[in-house]
Amino acid sequence: MNKCITLMLALAILTSGLAACTSGPEPSPTEIPGPSPEPLNPEVQEAIQALGDENEDARDAAIETLVEMGSQAVPALARALEDADAEARWAAATALGEIGPEAIEAIFALIHALEDEDQWVRLAAAEALGEMGPTAVGAVPALSQALGDENAQVRGYAALALGEIGPEARAAVPTLAQALRDESGEVRGYAAVALGMIGPEAAEATPDLVQALEDEHPPVRSGAAGALGAIGPQAAAAIPALAQALVDENEFVRRAAATALGFIGPESVAAVPALIQALEDEDWEVREAAALALNMIGPAAMEAVPALIQALGDEEENVREAATWALAAITGQDWGQDAAAWQQWWETQQ
Repeated sequence: MNKCITLMLALAILTSGLAACTSGPEPSPTEIPGPSPEPLNPEVQEAIQALGDENEDARDAAIETLVEMGSQAVPALARALEDADAEARWAAATALGEIGPEAIEAIFALIHALEDEDQWVRLAAAEALGEMGPTAVGAVPALSQALGDENAQVRGYAALALGEIGPEARAAVPTLAQALRDESGEVRGYAAVALGMIGPEAAEATPDLVQALEDEHPPVRSGAAGALGAIGPQAAAAIPALAQALVDENEFVRRAAATALGFIGPESVAAVPALIQALEDEDWEVREAAALALNMIGPAAMEAVPALIQALGDEEENVREAATWALAAITGQDWGQDAAAWQQWWETQQ
């Protein structure tokens, strides 16, 4: 049952990407192989040439062909990032991204492409590095620098790429925290999500994320709440701000705030009164998230028992089930969804 509860909470975090493992030292650039200058086979050569085709269908077909070839097409695609045609460079970066971690030997070429004169090539390069995940840790400094790109979309994709690299991108946390104040709301939202994907390693950004809970754009506020939940107990300083966010005008923010309080755990006891109020929220998913948060807080949330018994009569089955789990976790009893039995037991405790 606890595994099920945790999975449901995790789905509510916008950044999900909650990587739990840490890793060793970051590899130096010399540890990452570059593309091998092998002769092109005819099929690869034909597809590479088609990357710059004026016909969009032809370009798409070429990308698909190269992606299907996988690692054997990577050296040629890395070289194609130097093509004189920006369309071909964009297509090459896109294909490398779709190949994913198997394209790691193209990392240096993609890092170089982050400085391409064409914004769409830079964007595609950032996205490709993100698709490589933790294997692209060698690109963290370059992606951090790309957070200062003149184009907002490139900055946003660079932030997301750092998030997809996960805890390995911890060196980028200060720069991502700065990006929470970017002039673009979209970039601020991506930066918040990225910090959540980095997880506990982003704990130093907690004050910045708390400030982001007051951002004018709801996606930034919900992303910040989600990130604080992903950081977990180390974000305990955010509990008062998250409790306040439970009355945010946006339901997505309220859901994310409730979920975050649950992930912070028993230390969120100070937010129990606010979570009790959230059990009456007009949005049933907020009510469910509040009940699940009380479940994660556990016995320290004993004062929520009467409200949870009342929640057993909620019109939504998900809310009733979450209330049942919370009651069991808080009291150590198990009366299922029998509100009368719970009430009778509760009265004997007074």
